[in-house]
Amino acid sequence: MKWFFSFLLLFFFHSACAGILFQDPTRDELNAAIKDMTLSGLEEMAEDDKGRGGYYLGLVYLNGSKRFGVEQNCEKSSELLRQAWQNRIIDAGYMLSVMSYRGICMEKDFNRAKVLAQKTADEGYLLSQRMLGRAYLGSDWQGLYRENVDKAVFWLGKAGESGDSESAAKLSYLYREGVGVKRDEKLSFYWLKKASFSKFDPDEIIYFPSLAEYYENGIGTSVNLVEAYKYYDLSGSAGVDDKQRIAREMTQEQIDEAIRQSQEWQKEHNVQVGGGFIQRAN
Repeated sequence: MKWFFSFLLLFFFHSACAGILFQDPTRDELNAAIKDMTLSGLEEMAEDDKGRGGYYLGLVYLNGSKRFGVEQNCEKSSELLRQAWQNRIIDAGYMLSVMSYRGICMEKDFNRAKVLAQKTADEGYLLSQRMLGRAYLGSDWQGLYRENVDKAVFWLGKAGESGDSESAAKLSYLYREGVGVKRDEKLSFYWLKKASFSKFDPDEIIYFPSLAEYYENGIGTSVNLVEAYKYYDLSGSAGVDDKQRIAREMTQEQIDEAIRQSQEWQKEHNVQVGGGFIQRAN
């Protein structure tokens, strides 16, 4: 009953003061924020700031942490995260939605999960937008919403534009194959580029081989063998055979230019490509 009333009150708060702490779906920014903190430091922070501090400490207690020397404590976690959400931390609302959907540290409640997912997505939270997109698509979060491809495309687009490579890649696939939407190679290429150059791009260069293929075959863009060779080269070992194949159709000048661009990209991003992964230079 206590949870019900505290949950109900959340929806009467004005959202203008709402805040998103981290949009990064890889959680790297979150991990960096608490990297040098101690448990006592987190507890003091949570005491002074039930929003940000409560969110951090709530996550620590959610699964327990060897590093912080605590075991899972569902009561503390759920209470801290509810307080953080009441203090306008949108990230906490998303986490409560996931917990409600999966029955983590609280009873499963699809309605609560749905309301929180919708509200945090409306506030612009990337992971909530991805959640809604995949739920409406029927590929994940089954039972949360009825399948609706138009809404799926809308929310995946919101997440993709915000920097979520996974959502952008899904849209690229939908438009290339015409799954629930009109087949559109230009839109497929647009979203593939979004996926390939997300500001939250993971270390795995998983989209470069597909991008090279689009340039090689003129899928949604003009044929450009220099670009194709460059992205095959940036794919590491995964692109070796493809480079050899298209090299037969290229001049030496084109190959040299593609290699120059590949090396320039690696230097600009302070990385070295090898084995299909991007390795950060020291």
